[in-house]
Amino acid sequence: MLTRREVLSAGIGAAGAVGVTGAVGAGAMASGAELTQNNLSERVKRVRAGPLMNLEQAYRVLEEERLDGLVLADPINVFHLTGHWGSLAKMGYPAPAYALLSKDPRQAPGLVMAQFIYYYTYADGRFDFPLRKWLFSGWDKRLRDDGGSGQPRGEPPANPAYIFEDKGQVDLRAIETHRRGALSAALSGRKLSPDARWALVNAARGMGLDRGRIGVDHWAVNAIFETAGLAAVPVFADRALRRIRAIKSPREIELMRFSAQANAEAALAAARAARAGATYQELRAAFYSEAAKRGNIGVFMQVDTIGAETGDGEFREGQAFQIDCVSHGFHYHGDYGRTVFLGEPARSMKRAADAIALGWDAVREALKPGLRYSEIRAIGMEALRKGGYALDVAFTPHSVGLMHTDDPGRADSPFYVKEDVVLAENMIISVDCPVRNVGLGGSAHLEDLTLITADGGVQINDIGDRVIVV
Repeated sequence: MLTRREVLSAGIGAAGAVGVTGAVGAGAMASGAELTQNNLSERVKRVRAGPLMNLEQAYRVLEEERLDGLVLADPINVFHLTGHWGSLAKMGYPAPAYALLSKDPRQAPGLVMAQFIYYYTYADGRFDFPLRKWLFSGWDKRLRDDGGSGQPRGEPPANPAYIFEDKGQVDLRAIETHRRGALSAALSGRKLSPDARWALVNAARGMGLDRGRIGVDHWAVNAIFETAGLAAVPVFADRALRRIRAIKSPREIELMRFSAQANAEAALAAARAARAGATYQELRAAFYSEAAKRGNIGVFMQVDTIGAETGDGEFREGQAFQIDCVSHGFHYHGDYGRTVFLGEPARSMKRAADAIALGWDAVREALKPGLRYSEIRAIGMEALRKGGYALDVAFTPHSVGLMHTDDPGRADSPFYVKEDVVLAENMIISVDCPVRNVGLGGSAHLEDLTLITADGGVQINDIGDRVIVV
């Protein structure tokens, strides 16, 4: 007899579910292997091909926010402008690289990073778009002439570039030849800086960002500007950056399509494997595994309204529960919610699932440029009222992209206060539709990702299934 763990793992990919009306059949889903083979290389091409940031939107926002440019250190923003989210940032090093953007569209974006990391990591990314690069190595502390305060009065000489020694016993591998060539090209016509501070100062001066109002996102940038005595006025740019991220570039939309569909497929595969006796933690592990098969990395999975990482429970026959699944591919997020029935649920839960489907359909038909976030909940709740459902459903919209929730808010508030966003073309949003009542015999949810086009909303993950029946 199978244990509950064996039942859960055996169910993954077996499609042991009997779908309700409109459910996605097992044959409609590409396998994880197919998705990885066909789409992962396509995602790589999109990231390599140019700044993912919608530069037209960026220049518009800079003008409206009265900013002369951006100097960025937060990894999410460095990636958005340069395609680089390096391992040092993932290890927890503060501000290991910087990205710069001038309001002058004739200037290519700038990148500041350690010379060795450029040689050993960045070059391997094989990015195919122009960036102005300022690299730093190190300086001999014996050259310090500031009385020990920690900074020299003038820029000291930098150490020579460090690369791995060629022992000459066999020909260099192609990867090493490429690294050396990329580094040589980056250093052509520009000297190494002795440290990150001097490299960023030189980059700011070289791009005219050493004066005016400059949007920043990290304390390290403020500190460097202050100690270098630059005339630039740093301005906290979180709102401006969120406004930029909200309007996606064509490459971002393509990456979001890949990530959203992979996320939905992983959620469906995991949910269809759930069985009485298995645990919530096992279901989360199954989702993360299925996401990885499809080229995504799991972020979180809420099960039966429990989102705590240590939260757990055990499934039972007849249970109705919601799932809310988030994973990302190349940092672009999918967000997908559904209701799962393990066998025959309570009648009240069937009605709850029908209600949120009715409300979501009404909202979907209304999504278009010009609609405000505040109007979305009213549309959904009015549909429920007309349908005779006395339920509290959130119908909460939020932008999705490099962050799971990425809406602009008031920077002057001690707490984040989201703005009443107006939908615009090339936004990608989620509308969370969980039932916020208890005493119904379970939990229910429905959520998909929608691209806002000039003609209305277009879903970027399969939406045919509303309830998963196992």
